[in-house]
Amino acid sequence: MKKTLVAAVLCVWIAAAARGEAPLDVGGRRQLFIDRRFIARSEGIELRMNQAQKLGPILDGEGKRIFGHVSQVLEEHGTIRLYVGADRVTIYESGDGQHFRNTEISIGGGGFTTVFPDPHESDPARKYKHFWQRLSQPHDPAQDGLYAGYSADGANFTEVGRVLPYYPDNPPVLNWDARIGKYVVYIRAFDYTSENQRRIGRFELDDLLQPWPYTAPGEERLFLNMESVPVVLSTDGEDNPHSDFYYNAATIYPWAQDAYFMFLVPFRHFSRERNPAIQLPQSGQWEDFGFLEVQVAVSRDGVTWNRPSREPYFPAGLADEWDRWYTVIGPGMVRRGNYLYQYYTASGRTHDSAILRPEYVNSEVELGGIGVVRQRLDGFISADADHRGGWLETPPIVFDGARLRLNIDTGGMGTAFVELRDAEGKALPGFALADCEEIGGNFIDQTVYWNGNADVSSLAGQPIRIYVHLERGKLYAFEFTKE
Repeated sequence: MKKTLVAAVLCVWIAAAARGEAPLDVGGRRQLFIDRRFIARSEGIELRMNQAQKLGPILDGEGKRIFGHVSQVLEEHGTIRLYVGADRVTIYESGDGQHFRNTEISIGGGGFTTVFPDPHESDPARKYKHFWQRLSQPHDPAQDGLYAGYSADGANFTEVGRVLPYYPDNPPVLNWDARIGKYVVYIRAFDYTSENQRRIGRFELDDLLQPWPYTAPGEERLFLNMESVPVVLSTDGEDNPHSDFYYNAATIYPWAQDAYFMFLVPFRHFSRERNPAIQLPQSGQWEDFGFLEVQVAVSRDGVTWNRPSREPYFPAGLADEWDRWYTVIGPGMVRRGNYLYQYYTASGRTHDSAILRPEYVNSEVELGGIGVVRQRLDGFISADADHRGGWLETPPIVFDGARLRLNIDTGGMGTAFVELRDAEGKALPGFALADCEEIGGNFIDQTVYWNGNADVSSLAGQPIRIYVHLERGKLYAFEFTKE
């Protein structure tokens, strides 16, 4: 009997492969609807980016706003640690993610300082990595560039020397990518031939503290440029023609499989012709002025990126609010229950401190700070249907587990029903749409039942398809669990 079952499953696998539909092995890992990987067919379904909820500026122990660039956010033993600053970083700590205390610990070194908690490092003395930039006046190619150090406690660092002989003019964003077994660094790369110079480059590294591999350009360059590092993302014809990417906060999402997010910061440049009312800073010089906002890009491998929406990830403040006109999100996110928290730097001035128009000169009392936004777990992108209803069907998948669980929101008036099908698309006995109990409400982790039965372990290891009929709802993720 067992041999007959194995042979039958093998035949289904072979048939699926012959149609170019080799089953996707999802195991017991959570899967997100950030693209069409899990949508083979659909009708009335649209992928949508979901804005984060602004919770306001974070405050210190005296109830005052905290100012500075967000270099990194991480969690240590239940405490949220926020690294704030550019040329010198100060460490703030919090339990709830909104009220922080200044630890009075600061880290220097140079410009655009950033700290990376290394999850792959086996040596406790090197658990944290520190990166900063040096730029001489005039430029000294023998000394300028990106430097690195290491630390056991994330506060006291030992320098190892220069790892890149270029000035990126932006903090590097670092991740350990267990999928490929390498460190991945996202960093600014300049295009010297374009008005919109800023691109996002990507390094793959075996050791962050050794010199980074780069291609030497044809001529000496001050800035890291697209000749020296592979570029993975640039603005395109759908973006404002006077814009580029100022910063990124690329993150490998730890709560699902193959989910990479980049919280881009597009920069729309001003000009004397288009924006003649700009109030220049004290220097009186025309600099690189413009608006910054945060958008979202997604990827399955960290190399090929898609932008499901060009809308802001969270709205800019109104003209009389503290976070108008300039928002830059920091790398990292922390989880509290069903929610994720991210932190952003904001200003009421444009890039390089110009004021938009004369009427806003005297509104500086509300300028700037660090804000926090809240996103539901897995909530960045969802597969949506409106009140008229829609459906989606996954490609063939193979799972390991006993229950199917959904991250889904139908509110009070929407509904969802689930059918499990074989690789050919036929409903499996006991798991048909008519057997499914109605799903309605807002859930992070809702079990699917068919006539009171949630046990799907009999289907584990064989190719199936998930069919979801959705009315006025958002489907964020699915997962097979043992219990």
